[in-house]
Amino acid sequence: MSIRLAEDIEKFFGRYSIGRDSNPYDTTGSQHFLRIKVPGGVLSFNQFHKIATLCSKYSRGIAEITDRQDIQLHWVRAEDSLEIFSTMDEMGFTTDMCGQGFGGARYGDVRNVVCCPASGIERDEIFNPYPIAKEITKFFTGNSDFTDLPRKFKISISGCGADCTRAVINDLAFVAIKSEGETGFTILVGGGMGASLPGPRLAKPTMVLIKPEEVFDIAVAVAEIHRDYGNRESKAKARFKWLIETWGVEKFISILENKVGRKLPRYVGPVFTRRTDHEGVQPQKVEGYWYVNIPLLGGRLTSSLMIQIADLADKFGNGELRLTPTQNIIIPNVKEDSKKTVLETLAKMGFSMNGSKTRWLSVGCSSDFCGKATDMHAKKTLKDIVEYLEEYFGVETLNDLGLRINVSGCPHDCGASLVSDIGLIGKQIKVNDCLIQVYDIFIGGSTGEKPSLGICIEKKCSG
Repeated sequence: MSIRLAEDIEKFFGRYSIGRDSNPYDTTGSQHFLRIKVPGGVLSFNQFHKIATLCSKYSRGIAEITDRQDIQLHWVRAEDSLEIFSTMDEMGFTTDMCGQGFGGARYGDVRNVVCCPASGIERDEIFNPYPIAKEITKFFTGNSDFTDLPRKFKISISGCGADCTRAVINDLAFVAIKSEGETGFTILVGGGMGASLPGPRLAKPTMVLIKPEEVFDIAVAVAEIHRDYGNRESKAKARFKWLIETWGVEKFISILENKVGRKLPRYVGPVFTRRTDHEGVQPQKVEGYWYVNIPLLGGRLTSSLMIQIADLADKFGNGELRLTPTQNIIIPNVKEDSKKTVLETLAKMGFSMNGSKTRWLSVGCSSDFCGKATDMHAKKTLKDIVEYLEEYFGVETLNDLGLRINVSGCPHDCGASLVSDIGLIGKQIKVNDCLIQVYDIFIGGSTGEKPSLGICIEKKCSG
């Protein structure tokens, strides 16, 4: 190994990683993926341009917006990784530390902190959490004290009064609230939809009250609890939800209070006060400005479309873009007199704003690459379902229902299908010695004020 190569590897160690695409049924042949962390989901048009260039050069011109406000590239070759990391370093981005290749309970990291995508611009916002999300992300990125957690650790933070970050599926979720006229946060803990033990769990409300200036310290303390007390004997039991299930909320709060050295006051009141995913075209805090949420429906984009969207943000916004937890992109700070032009341009690009809300609310996972599904199903299945429902029932009916449809290709449920109105979770079954992709269908899942897990109504549906 050359000295230069060794220096490069050391430079990127702990901050950059490529993941393993391992689907033996994927004829496209992707072996590795790259998951670019976008802190709080906010990036500039120039950064988006450069990611589009990476996408064109290394990822066959295809990128995916994930439900954790990341940008994911596939078909990445291991031999190109250092060159890609160098470009990302210049842009100010890092990656998730993809540890799925390790068999034991270790090498977990703090994943991208999911943040309300309308932070700082949403009307009637309780608190702008984006600066805190950036601070938390900066602290954990490459921090060797937190790169060997029992398993990955997921944090969200919202300040708009709604559950736009799907707090209930996170290990730790901060939600802004008003208490006796004062602004603060409460936390939920132990959420996770995957099949790892103890199975799918909704994050539990703690009803503790935290001041905004205390959020960072609480985030670090809870990550330390996961690191120091999480199960390292079994990978299946290594997620934070297992610890919360084993301890219960009261024991967790007691240990948290001991760690931070003070009693945490309690909060009495609703955790969420409204319902929105910031879909469509919305007025901002500043009169005369709007944000435009582009419905991607599954989050998959070509590099050409990425460049066109970046150019729109530069020409008609303030050059900023926001990635959403429902795999869409927001162009903020569009002036009133530019709004019509932006919408007409998006329609010509194939992004009509006249579709149902379901296009903004629904999520499809990337199962065609991960090795848990037998075909390119989840995103295509989602698109087919939404288009059929719009044609059969009409946009107005779907809007009245506010229907949320999530599709996951395997029982790990990366698409959080169990907390959607209609959820599909894929599995493989053998028919005449051939593996085929089928779906179990769930209904009645929800996030927000009255969260619930969906109930299975049909198993092993194909076609």
